[in-house]
Amino acid sequence: MPRHISSILNIQKGAEKWTVLAQVVHRGHSQLTREVPPRRIMRFLLTDTEGTKVSVVTYEQHIKTFSKFLQPYQRYYVSNAIVVPADPTYRVGTYECSWILNYKTLIENYAEPVPPMLPCIFELTNFSDLHKYADSDNLCNIRGFVIHAFPIKQLDPDSISRDIIIVNEEKKLMLMTLWNEFEHDEGSKIADMISTAPLIIALRVKVTTFNTLSFTTRYSSGILISPPLPDELSLRQWFSLNKEEIRNLLDAKTYNDASYLLPPPNEEDIKAISNFQASFPVQKAAWVQGTVKLAYGFSKYWTTACANCHKIVNADIDWIIHCPSCKQQTEVELRARIPIIITDASSSIHCIISGEDAGKLIEFTPLQLKQAQEDGFQIDTELNDALKKYTVVCFLKSYETPFQGQLQRKNTVIKAYTAAELSDRPLPLELPENTQVFSELGSSSARHAETSSKDQLFTPSTKLVLEEIAGASSYKDSQTSATSGAKRSLEFPEDLPADTDPKQPTKAAEEFAKEPAKSYGPPANIKDSPAKKPKAKED
Repeated sequence: MPRHISSILNIQKGAEKWTVLAQVVHRGHSQLTREVPPRRIMRFLLTDTEGTKVSVVTYEQHIKTFSKFLQPYQRYYVSNAIVVPADPTYRVGTYECSWILNYKTLIENYAEPVPPMLPCIFELTNFSDLHKYADSDNLCNIRGFVIHAFPIKQLDPDSISRDIIIVNEEKKLMLMTLWNEFEHDEGSKIADMISTAPLIIALRVKVTTFNTLSFTTRYSSGILISPPLPDELSLRQWFSLNKEEIRNLLDAKTYNDASYLLPPPNEEDIKAISNFQASFPVQKAAWVQGTVKLAYGFSKYWTTACANCHKIVNADIDWIIHCPSCKQQTEVELRARIPIIITDASSSIHCIISGEDAGKLIEFTPLQLKQAQEDGFQIDTELNDALKKYTVVCFLKSYETPFQGQLQRKNTVIKAYTAAELSDRPLPLELPENTQVFSELGSSSARHAETSSKDQLFTPSTKLVLEEIAGASSYKDSQTSATSGAKRSLEFPEDLPADTDPKQPTKAAEEFAKEPAKSYGPPANIKDSPAKKPKAKED
């Protein structure tokens, strides 16, 4: 009597003596569980002819037996696995159970010359929606063509990684980091196939704010390489038609471009600051909008950073370093780093804005900020006068760092747009009363008025000082250029302080420094006020 072939949906907890014709969607790695003591585990994802998916697992000594079977995209008869409720992390689709393969489970080859296309449907995330997943525990599934594979990075004796660049039908290029076993298995295969631009589906990958936005593999992730899909031909035709444009985007390194990765948001994606603050730690990154002012109490408004990944490093700007964050040999650059307060009708939030986004809001170059601080010139008022002209829409990242035995919440601006840059879009949120939104665009008379306001921003003495700073900047640039052949190469330890922290008062901008320059560091958040206040100690 021939066996009855069931569908996955008909196999419920406690079922016995059943058989399903299943196709392997994904074959995982042999890994150790996180329980104590750990057990070795291997996961699979199977589907039937109706497209129902099921998560399958086997343990310890059974791994060697079943790893000989269940090859990607092949079909097998599977009989009498143990049926249990599915782990929510690995549950797929509507089927509420998962299977455990043990010594009672029977796996038989299904003879066919070529396996069929995968009948199951994948719930894929658009790259334009990735900001909703950034730095959260909500993992996503994505699909794209791999167009570049970087060399392997040996982070330490037990950890390796490889970065790849993928592009989807939105013509968005994204960086993905493959860690350890994902680099060893899938990464090496992808690198060998890179000339063919292999199509991949990445399951349960995390979206991070590293490199503005990027993907990274997690313990539960899975990578499908060149899966047999019903729409594979049309996808390949799309890639061929757009290959030249995609190559230009790759040459332009748009996967590193914050404006490309985080374009201005839709109105419904901008959150009230109070809602964003209340959603931590479930949501750690979001778009907010508000007016800007300086967060007083800081005396250092610049930092040195890796020119590649922009992470802070404690190094001189004429050094060449091996960055402890991105692991690349790169130059050190000066970057503006300004503490600000963003305020909307619901609340205010303290954060740090840096780099080009900070440069759009202030009147100083990073080198001028550095020399003003080293020479003891107080420029808080000038900075605040420049900042308070703006309303901004910012993508903020919130995180916690240990400080004196406690966790301290901090916020960083990942990308910012001014109202002028969004002049063709209405400002969606209610702002505080008496808010004036300045636009950098408009008639020539408006631009002339703005220029005049900039001239009035500084006192005559301050302008003379800044002219001297600018002259010193030009001189230092020429000296740096002349000595570029003698740059140093240095590797840094992983953890370096972002700033130093002597408690020294600053001087008015009209006073010249009468003593050697000193380095200052930011204290904890304190209330801002136009009036001069004593420096607060760090919490």
